[in-house]
Amino acid sequence: MSIDEKLKKFQDTCLEISENDKKNLQAELDTKAKSKIEKELSIFEQKLETKFEKEKMQLEKEYNKKIIHIEFNAKKQLLDEEAQEKQQLFKECVRKLEDYTSTEEYIHLLEQILENTMSYLENRSNITICLTNRDAQKVDFKNYGNIEIIEDAYIGGLILKNENMLIDNTFLTNLKEKLYGTKENNEN
Repeated sequence: MSIDEKLKKFQDTCLEISENDKKNLQAELDTKAKSKIEKELSIFEQKLETKFEKEKMQLEKEYNKKIIHIEFNAKKQLLDEEAQEKQQLFKECVRKLEDYTSTEEYIHLLEQILENTMSYLENRSNITICLTNRDAQKVDFKNYGNIEIIEDAYIGGLILKNENMLIDNTFLTNLKEKLYGTKENNEN
């Protein structure tokens, strides 16, 4: 083989080695670049996931606050409406009871209320019967005890008291207990 041929062969071998080194170096650089990109991508995805979770938690908190606020306002509105309806019902009942106190039937009922209420008293001395001014003019209960005038706001009925006991059997008190309940009813 001639020098030119040897040189050509040497040149081809060098080019081939160089091409192989280039391919190997390129593959190594590609692998390192790919690894670095994957690592950076993984870090970026992790940061993105963390940010997403934080934002999701914040949105859930805001959503829950709004739900609580809406529920609170709805309950408040319901309670306000219920109170308003009770107030309207109370006024209507007062009006009807006031009309009823002008009937003959009411006079008989008032006498029954006195008899029933007196049955609860063990000591019937020094009894005071509290009546509205209208009722005091309609009935004569002086034989049962002292008469005391109470406000017309009590509507009708009576309060019976002695030194040991007070029994409130007025329409106003009974209406309030039926409509709004008593402390004892609310505790149960």
